[in-house]
Amino acid sequence: MTSTHTPAPPTLQAVLFDMDGTLVDTEQLWWDTVAEAAERLGLVLVEADRPDVLGRPVAHTAGFLAARSGAPAAEIAAALHRAFAERVRTRVVPLPGALALLGALRDEGVPTALVTASPREVAETVVAALAEVGHGGFTVTVTADDTALTKPNPDPYLAACRALRVPPAACVAVEDTPTGVASAEAAGCQVLAVPSAVRIDPAPGRTVLRTLEEATPDRLRALVADAPAPRFLVPVLTTRRARAGQPFTARVSGLVRGAARPVTFAAADRPDRPDWLTVHADGTLSGTPSPLPGPDTAVAVAKVTAVDAHGATAHLTVRIPVVPADAPPLDRVRAMSWNLWLGGAPVDDHRDKQLAVLLAADVDVVGLQESAVHAAPELAAALGWFHHSAGENLAILSRHPVVETLGDPGVGFYGAAGARIRLDEHPDGAPHELVLWTAHLNHTPYGPYDACFDGLGAPELADRERESGRVRQIGEILARMAPDLAAADRTPVLLVGDFNAPSHLVWTAGAAPLHGGHGPVDWPVSRAVERAGLRDSYREAHPDPVAVPGTTWSPVHPRHEDGSGRPEPQDRIDFVLHAGDHLTVLDSTTLATGRIAPWPDVAANDWPSDHAAVVTTFRFDRSV
Repeated sequence: MTSTHTPAPPTLQAVLFDMDGTLVDTEQLWWDTVAEAAERLGLVLVEADRPDVLGRPVAHTAGFLAARSGAPAAEIAAALHRAFAERVRTRVVPLPGALALLGALRDEGVPTALVTASPREVAETVVAALAEVGHGGFTVTVTADDTALTKPNPDPYLAACRALRVPPAACVAVEDTPTGVASAEAAGCQVLAVPSAVRIDPAPGRTVLRTLEEATPDRLRALVADAPAPRFLVPVLTTRRARAGQPFTARVSGLVRGAARPVTFAAADRPDRPDWLTVHADGTLSGTPSPLPGPDTAVAVAKVTAVDAHGATAHLTVRIPVVPADAPPLDRVRAMSWNLWLGGAPVDDHRDKQLAVLLAADVDVVGLQESAVHAAPELAAALGWFHHSAGENLAILSRHPVVETLGDPGVGFYGAAGARIRLDEHPDGAPHELVLWTAHLNHTPYGPYDACFDGLGAPELADRERESGRVRQIGEILARMAPDLAAADRTPVLLVGDFNAPSHLVWTAGAAPLHGGHGPVDWPVSRAVERAGLRDSYREAHPDPVAVPGTTWSPVHPRHEDGSGRPEPQDRIDFVLHAGDHLTVLDSTTLATGRIAPWPDVAANDWPSDHAAVVTTFRFDRSV
């Protein structure tokens, strides 16, 4: 008989309130205070300044004004404190529904806390003003003076929960700004958002209301009782391979969704559980595989259970390929090029959709473009992978260690970034590596528009390519790569990216009907990489551009977005290129999966990009 345990529904143990813009109408008071201070410094605030003013601690806003004016930040902060406190004393107004909700919670014995990024002096002034209109006070008050880090860090909410002696998962945090929501969610609270100035969207564990007049104690209880059950993004995860006798680690904590924090992890107690593997409470798997009895690869299977703060569970099967200590180094590598489209922002739930794509594609190394600063570290953290980010737009993901970074770490929106990746080791301990570069070239003027819309001929197209800056950009990138390319027969080199330029291998005379009758066209960017010794993996796998065009631009633009109704030229502008005799192309494909509605109705798309990705499988042959 198998027994199962269903945890009791969680109950509401406390409600934690933000102050400014949530309980009292101080957002405008604060804005007026900062605007007045800015005017004294010779500055004028505009709407674009709101993210640096509203929902921010005084020190941040003072630093913002100091950077623009040159005045000392400490003096600005002191003046803001004084001026705001005076405004609060004389003009504070409770927001609709605030006093009624606070009174109802008090009557039902639910503890409350005030959790604010304002200093204690201001918070006490607001609490006194609320007392004058009938509020009986808070059980706990946490201000900017009470924690080393304030919102959006979780510290203020964690401090309130500790003071109340309640778990964050049993609390509802009431907030009005994305900064406050991020703080409460990072602490593990359920969130009720009542936006004041900036839009906040619903999400698992987050409810959005127009006003506190819609909130009741019963509704807050339901938020905790109906907290989403934890789940893993995939039921089965295959890790990078392990070698017998060598330490191995992997992480699975980033793949859990919907869980009330904290989440702890453990291995299911099964007879087939690998005795060498430990599942740590933080979701790290580690150990040194035992020697294998034979020459073949074995697969260690671990069942991992995640338990959230409510006692709800989720389960994941982890498969770890284990090779003998003297096994040859890894001989298969899957490389991907993917433009994330402004980090994925136009598509809802884009980060989880990106993770789903990467897990399903089972890739080893990925060159990203338009990574929007945060995509690579967040994806790497969720996958338990390694990453290198350069500038705001370029990044590399790898399930294998990044041992050296290449190129300018402060590269602009266009350019290239590289990394040396250690795929494995030879039995004698020698490293088994490849070099991966990811590139993004300027997007305008765009050759297929010049050809298909404006009818330019081949010589004019070549001139426009030089005008675009792409010819210069690829020349600079290849110059940076020159030492790697010179050593490609020892350490293979990949260059992947969104070139925003077609290939002469596609715009042939035979394929001219695919390109408005144009062809052949000797596109200079693709010629430049060819002269540098880089080969087009997709064209090696699919030599006929008529039978298999390999279109990557664009799965969401069947028609040009200017409203003219003209068909959008469909082309291949994303590439996985390779150099070095040790790599052989086994397969290459373009990837754009799931529901893909055309622009502008893209928010619900399964595919979180406006480009198709390119994925190539290489055989890594050391015998050549």
